[in-house]
Formats: sequence, structure tokens, C-alpha cells
Amino acid sequence: MIVMKILKPRTGLMPTSQRRIAIALGLALTIALKRVGNFKIIEARAWKGAPDTAYVNGEKVDIELGRHVDIDVVDNIAREFRHKKWDGITVTLDGELGKVKLGIDIDMYANEYVPVRAGITNEGLEVLAEPRGHIGDEVVDSFYELFDVEYEKMRAVVEELIAEIHYVELKVATYTGVRTYPLWRAAARVNAIHNYSFAPENAIPLWYRPWIRQITRDLYRLPPPGLRRLVGLHGVRRIIRDVAPELRKYLERYYIVRLKPHENAMQLIPRASSPSTQSHRNAIAGLKNILTEAMRETASKGARRIIDEKGYIDWQEYIETLEEELKQRLT
Repeated sequence: MIVMKILKPRTGLMPTSQRRIAIALGLALTIALKRVGNFKIIEARAWKGAPDTAYVNGEKVDIELGRHVDIDVVDNIAREFRHKKWDGITVTLDGELGKVKLGIDIDMYANEYVPVRAGITNEGLEVLAEPRGHIGDEVVDSFYELFDVEYEKMRAVVEELIAEIHYVELKVATYTGVRTYPLWRAAARVNAIHNYSFAPENAIPLWYRPWIRQITRDLYRLPPPGLRRLVGLHGVRRIIRDVAPELRKYLERYYIVRLKPHENAMQLIPRASSPSTQSHRNAIAGLKNILTEAMRETASKGARRIIDEKGYIDWQEYIETLEEELKQRLT
């Protein structure tokens, strides 16, 4: 699956704008797939409750795609979303990506809680694309696997998707007013996941924004709970911000990394290997070991040194000690 999560501004996001962004992101992915592969839209259906009901009591929706996301189409669908109280729309594609024959369902949700309530995922998100197909006798049921069987095509899909979200602009209503955003500003993360799992080893990162906050969420899951709670999510985020140059160099061993400083974003594609997803798994395994060992060293020798010097644990010094441990291990 490819999953996409919206970044909500601090001033909040009106529900209609959230739906518009989700639709625009879903259509951007649809267009990227059509550019790289040989796909056609079979149908699009709106539904309430869960996507499985679309073929029973869903409502057919007419979607015509041009070369880029059409904001008029997005606005029309968003209005229907509101008036008819749909929970989502599923666009079904059929065709080929390289040598793989695929059908793809792209779900665009009214809000991030819909897939959780429907039992699809255990984390909120606004767009989910699920492939089903085969290459010869081999079944392919995730975009994660497609990186192994059609690496260049998947790399091109990611490039086209990122290009499209940089091309499209739309009006976004917050609780303080209306602004025009490029679509990339509203995209928090894009991942290719395996077996509906958001565990870092099963979720290839493709886009992070703001990248330090998003990557911290993934890295915080890696060490044992007892060690990471000594630092806390806020502490880990602060450390990642300070070791960002070393972390980027580490990531470049395993991914093609494009840091976009003026956007506070990072684009990643696993480096080609055999299989290509092994690059991602190696990166995560290495980070898990680095974080665990650095936290263990800080919790034992580092904490003991701080207590000997001050008579108590100073959190600021504890963070700085862990930061130095991480820098040494990342380089």
C-alpha cells in the first residue's frame, strides 16, 4: 500500500479543506501512476462506513483526469462529500506497471479517523492505495513489494507524485482565514507499507514534512520502551534536530535522499539492491541498533557520571550525553 497523511497547520483545518486536500493527493497519485504505467480508471465510487460497501450501496462518481490535478474536479467532489455525507471515495484503476498486471484501489477518506473506524488501519490517514496483481505466477499485493519487482517504475512513480504535488495549488481554509497552498505544504508523509503495518521496517518512507518531526516518530519506535521513555519523544526530537547532518549522511547510504530545506521536507527512495527493499530494512536495522546502544550507554555509564558529578540526574545533560553517543555511532 501507499499511504498519505495530511499535515494540519497550527491554525487548524476546516473539514471541507481536509477533504479537498485528501482528494487532491489521491488524484495526484492516480495521475502519477497513469504517467508511468499503462492504467485506466475503471470506476470511482463514493461510500459510507467502509470501502467494501461501495459495490453494494455506493454511488458512482464521474472523474475525468487531465494532465494535472483539476482543482474544479476536486471542488465538485468535495461539495458532494459534504452534502451527501460520504466517508470516502474509491478510484479503481486497471492496467500494467512494467511487467506487473495490476488493479489498484485508491481510497480518499473524509478524515483520518475513517480507516481506523472501518478497521482498515490502526493509524489515521487520508489516502490509501492498495494494489492487487501478479507477475507470472507471483502475486503482488503491496507497493512495498513492487520496489523489488519493478524498481525503476516505482522510483518513477514517486518522482511523478512529488512533481505533481509541487505543481498543484489549492485554497485551504483554516480557522484564521483562507490561504492558497501548494499541495506539498499539506502533505505530512507518504509511505509504501507492507501488510498494513506501520512498523518502521514495514514502511518505506518516501516523503517527510516537516522531516525532523516525521522521522522522529519512526525512530522513537525502534528502541525498547524502557530506554526511550527515559528521554521521551520531545527529547528524541531535539536530539534528531541537533544530529540532523549526521543522520542525513547515514540515510544517504541506503536511500536516494533529496533534502528540501526551504520546504522543511525530505524525499527518499530506497537505493537499488537485490532486493531493493533490503536497503530499507538494513537502514532500519542499523538505526535500531545505533539508538538502542546509545541509549543503553547513556542510561548506564552516562547517567552514573552525571550523578557522580551533580548528585542527581540533570535532564539537559542527559540529553547532551545521548546526543554525543548518537553522533559517534552515526558517523
